[in-house]
Amino acid sequence: MSALPDPADGVSRARRHIAAGAGTVMVLGGAGTGKTTFLHDLRKTGGRQVFLAPTGVAALQLGGQTIHSFLGIPPRILNPDEVKPRVQVRRLVKRLERLVIDEISMVRADLLDTVDRTLRLARDVDAPFGGVQMVLVGDFFQLPPVVPFAEQEMLARMGYGGPFAFDAKVLAERALARVPFTRVHRQSDPAFIAMLGALRSGLGLRDAMEALNEACVRPHRPGVQPVLLTPTNARADAYNQRGLAALGGEERVFSGLLKGEFGLEGDRLPVPERLALKPGARVMALRNDPSRRWVNGSVGTIIGIGAHAALVRLDAGPTVEIESFTWERLRYGWDEAAGRIEAQVVGTYSQLPLAPAWAMTMHKAQGLTLEDVRIDFESGAFAAGQAYVALSRARSLEGLSLVRPVRPSDIRFDRRVAAFVAAFEAATD
Repeated sequence: MSALPDPADGVSRARRHIAAGAGTVMVLGGAGTGKTTFLHDLRKTGGRQVFLAPTGVAALQLGGQTIHSFLGIPPRILNPDEVKPRVQVRRLVKRLERLVIDEISMVRADLLDTVDRTLRLARDVDAPFGGVQMVLVGDFFQLPPVVPFAEQEMLARMGYGGPFAFDAKVLAERALARVPFTRVHRQSDPAFIAMLGALRSGLGLRDAMEALNEACVRPHRPGVQPVLLTPTNARADAYNQRGLAALGGEERVFSGLLKGEFGLEGDRLPVPERLALKPGARVMALRNDPSRRWVNGSVGTIIGIGAHAALVRLDAGPTVEIESFTWERLRYGWDEAAGRIEAQVVGTYSQLPLAPAWAMTMHKAQGLTLEDVRIDFESGAFAAGQAYVALSRARSLEGLSLVRPVRPSDIRFDRRVAAFVAAFEAATD
């Protein structure tokens, strides 16, 4: 067994494995450890690579395509003999060198095996993933794959030990280069980082919950209106509707514009298609500003509304005018003239990149860094990793408050995940 790696060396180690042609590289790290930055840097290296995600919203944030749409995989369990890549899939993946999957924690084992079989058949190469280099990025302690009750028994009958991507049969056929990202960039307080680490892994959980409750079950710090995180859409929507209704003044509705193919396969749009605003409304920016005046997750208050823009006084920044933004849905294709894989725009959605910010769901908050967060667990977190996702959005203990104490029942985690991640970090190459 090798010594645990230097936390600062995770990114360079991942790059070395990729450059050396490792067949499968898995990068795992908790919230705020730099996985998104790593993906952005990897994109800049160029080459015949594609970036995929398990859901439409995740693909949109990644600037890529969904696994299902790229490979033409129907959204159901497939038997191996049902995998029949279409002609256009065959043409594209034969030229593919690297396939990157983000949010690997949400990818089911059977889907990863279907990816493997699709690539083998499309490339006529009977090797794991058809010889394509795979880079799998995410955190199994965060949101898990969705497995309807009716399909749980079916997966067991198919020989799966569980629903997670690490249960995929293909991963037993190829050496896995393991790269943990362990240095936390989002928080700087060692005590808070330790609490979050305990809540993520389940080790030292009782002490961490006691410390967190002692520090954070209180009214939020004065003079600041935090974003409230809650488990369900219904609860978040109710908070936002009450917040808007309590304001005087005239309501202005901005309507989103959809063009081409922009279905998100059941996911919500990145910003509401009907966005109602008033002066005084609390809003969150959901895109980075090219001039870096605000970032995805910046919170502020509407102080003026124009025909196609809103004037927002940011809580941590200047007063800025935020105009309509266009999200692009991409589809990868082969550019014969350029001799490379290109992302082609197949649909767009235009709307002000703002969302009501009195409240939002824990799921929607994944990936965000928030200066001031208040958490309402209401009747309890209902998915493994949900509480950790919510608590780890906060940059500091000072900016975090809880409506009620965290209970042991809120901290759901899978023991098989804990065992896998512990072995992953201990057996790092």
